Amino acid sequence: MNRFLLVSFAFFTACGVDSTGSVVDEGSTDSAEAELRLPKEDRSDTVDVMSWNVEWFGSVDDGPTDEALQLKNVGRVLRATAPDLIGLVEVVSPTAFATLVAGLPTHRGLLVTDPLVVGGARSYSANEQKVALVYNARFKVESARVVVTEASYAFAGRPPMEVKLSFEEGGKARTLIVLVAHFKAMANLDGYTRRTEAATALKTFMDTEYAGRWVLLVGDLNDDLDSSTYRHSTTPFAPFLADTKYRFTTDALTAANISTTLTFRSTIDHHLAQNGLIERFVEGSTKVIKTTDLIPDAATTTSDHLPVLTRYDLR
Repeated sequence: MNRFLLVSFAFFTACGVDSTGSVVDEGSTDSAEAELRLPKEDRSDTVDVMSWNVEWFGSVDDGPTDEALQLKNVGRVLRATAPDLIGLVEVVSPTAFATLVAGLPTHRGLLVTDPLVVGGARSYSANEQKVALVYNARFKVESARVVVTEASYAFAGRPPMEVKLSFEEGGKARTLIVLVAHFKAMANLDGYTRRTEAATALKTFMDTEYAGRWVLLVGDLNDDLDSSTYRHSTTPFAPFLADTKYRFTTDALTAANISTTLTFRSTIDHHLAQNGLIERFVEGSTKVIKTTDLIPDAATTTSDHLPVLTRYDLR
């Protein structure tokens, strides 16, 4: 039997919710550990969006060595924070992803290789890092596809996934397009060149495809906004920064030199809003979720990246 199927849903019920809405570990016998918690990030008056690189999630060859523990810990973080939308990258095992989503009773999940995602299975192989979207059940997936496939090499073989969501907010019917992206890694010339090419291709696509639409791109962009991680070169995202139709709603993290990983100094996980969604961004809402407040050894057992959160008032 696949070892992921042996992971019991009991790890979800081992966590309790306190009066503040935070999830605490009730199964711990250590009083200090039992006080570890993360606050809920779901707000009734906003659409709360989180992204997280979950480092070779479910891979038996790479990333954290205890896959069952990684699954448990990722589930704890998602249940504790429970934002409306969660873009995940580096999901390797479809079985681990399905188990993760099954333990989130208020949410659903869409992996890029799901048959609903047009072009997903052609663009992503079984054992490579995949993108995914976890969403509150109040959202309905209207369509999903892989986009900018002509620049797949520039994206390290991981072209973005587009998901069109319909939902109701403040009694009004709304539609939001979410792109989950994972750019080429490494602070070397090849990584920098490919990130630059991918950003150029992506902007051309978004300029053409989404005029006037609410669009939000989230994920691990593997580079910063003020200057590149490669020799402080011009950021690959300069074309977006120069165009008023776009805004990185994570720009405050770059300005404050806040890292989005536990092992690297730069801000490399970002959210990018397009068109009227920029005006709906809740200023001051951007934050990095400190997974170590719930899981002290998160860097080795869960992920070396930290979740990033932004909020939007779509009423």
